[in-house]
Amino acid sequence: MKDRILQLCKRLNKFSLADIETVSEMDTTKILPVLNELISEKLLLKKQDIYYYQKKNRDISVKLPLMFQYHSNQDIDYIIKSFCADVEAQKIMHIFNFSKHVANNFYQYLRTSLYEKQKKELLTYFEKHPKIGQERIYMTAKVYLYLYDHKLYVSDKLLKGSNLVKHTEAERLEIKNIYLRSFRKVLSRSFAHRFYIHLSEELWKWGN
Repeated sequence: MKDRILQLCKRLNKFSLADIETVSEMDTTKILPVLNELISEKLLLKKQDIYYYQKKNRDISVKLPLMFQYHSNQDIDYIIKSFCADVEAQKIMHIFNFSKHVANNFYQYLRTSLYEKQKKELLTYFEKHPKIGQERIYMTAKVYLYLYDHKLYVSDKLLKGSNLVKHTEAERLEIKNIYLRSFRKVLSRSFAHRFYIHLSEELWKWGN
């Protein structure tokens, strides 16, 4: 019986007691002890009256925010696809009935993750071939641009090192063209805060 209920938990992923009663066609007195046992084994997480299935062998090196635990894999998949397709957070609030807080938190997490990933790539290039960053200012926000292998990287701080070289004239022209192409999409006063993250997002989305 425990195995059957566990399989139902996996399939439902996020459910109430009434949900699993309906699907299993079993009484509460039989289901509750099993659910409590699964909670103690950390296979289920209960928040208020909702149960969340916890996958086994979750990679603890990837520390996802708690919000990932309170939404189904399908919901998270929709959010990621919407983000990649450039669907505004306000629209997915209405389509999937998410709160503004949920939609904004997911989008901000994805933006920050993208920036951190490209920053690591930038530092790898910079260590081998340090260049002087090209400064750009939007309102009060400053960013620094670096071009490597025809890919533009952005940093919120000027990278420092020895034996720095300037970008060539051809590279500066390429930086200008790529930057202006992406900059047009972040011309908003609300993007001035953490401008480097929004710019990084648009640089990544181009061609993806």
